[in-house]
Amino acid sequence: MLLAELVIKFRNFLFLLDGERILLYMKLFFKCNRTSFLFLIFLIISFPANADEFIRIGGMGGAYTGVSYTQGGTFGNPAGLVDVRFNNLSAAFGVENLKYGSLPAGKDELLDSDLSFRVMPSIYYSGKIKGIGISLGYFHDFDNRNSALKIKNTKASYIVDERKFASDTETIIEYDLFREGFVALSMGYSLDEDLAIGLMLKYRYQTVKKGVIIRPLRLISIHGTEINPNDATKLIPAIIDNLDIEDAIERFKGGDDSREDVIADLSGGGFDISMGLRKVIYDKGNISCGFLLEHLLQQKIVEAQPANIRVGFGSMPFEWFTTAFDIHKNIGKKGLGISLGWEVYYSWQKFFSGGVVVRNGFTHEDSYNSVSIGLGVIFGGSQWCYTIIKKLDGSPIAEASHRFSSTTRF
Repeated sequence: MLLAELVIKFRNFLFLLDGERILLYMKLFFKCNRTSFLFLIFLIISFPANADEFIRIGGMGGAYTGVSYTQGGTFGNPAGLVDVRFNNLSAAFGVENLKYGSLPAGKDELLDSDLSFRVMPSIYYSGKIKGIGISLGYFHDFDNRNSALKIKNTKASYIVDERKFASDTETIIEYDLFREGFVALSMGYSLDEDLAIGLMLKYRYQTVKKGVIIRPLRLISIHGTEINPNDATKLIPAIIDNLDIEDAIERFKGGDDSREDVIADLSGGGFDISMGLRKVIYDKGNISCGFLLEHLLQQKIVEAQPANIRVGFGSMPFEWFTTAFDIHKNIGKKGLGISLGWEVYYSWQKFFSGGVVVRNGFTHEDSYNSVSIGLGVIFGGSQWCYTIIKKLDGSPIAEASHRFSSTTRF
């Protein structure tokens, strides 16, 4: 029950969603343009500690089943953990589908804008204990799939008998949010020199929320009996003088007059198991074959992932060059997915210990193709990496997946 208790604590901090918090998120992201948001992310992750397996897999086109891992196994084939070296503390941050745009306002609207984004922070530790490769990590996925901000035209009325003026300007927020967090424990063990097995156990918790928040800015003014409502020169100043604008703003900020129509409010959690094998099939070329069964057990998950079968090959003919090729099949979906990638590594010891890494990959799925490029720099025991994954669908670069990481080995 340790994994369940850990993820519940994360959930209590990260998974609370209500109208006020959603409105806060919307305000934050509508104030930030794409450039400042990416710069903020860069500042968040640019500290000298932590991870790159998440980045490496993305940079190599998602090909990982037959590849060995010297730094982790939380996202790839757990059998690759038999090659983990030293102790590695790893953290990464991914962001994708950054999209903000103003739509043509309708006849009764002042503003119509849509916003979507996805952020994916992660952290893990990997090392070896008595010959068994072990990785323990946490991954969080917050996906604002498609939210919209609308401001309606002001509606005003004047009731003569009550000497009352009232106006409403509605702000409408439509939200469609998905959150997932999982704690993962992975282990890799060598059966002999050429064959390794691995097991990955996850506890996943998901929350899906979809709905509409309607929050009006309501202004009310009531004037005295001495004002003739048929005399505009006196009526308009009287209405303005009796408006309590500060109270209207406070009521708007506090949501006193707002309402929320919830379309979906679902949550659930459970365990997920994946099992893998990796075998060296040709020593001279350091060629390995991997086999992975993913998502074998999913209980009480809101949006369960289909079981996935992966077969892959990895080769490291030189210390500075790695290639990988994967074929995978999602049960319940048509067609095969293909991933391939390569990595070039150059290091030096003169003046200081350092290095550079370049990665490139290609992915074919049933509904899209994508290409990825990754870069990394190494200073001593620390490594900083960046990967961009772009779908080949004509979408703008801001909607691509941008991943950053920082790794420390000790």
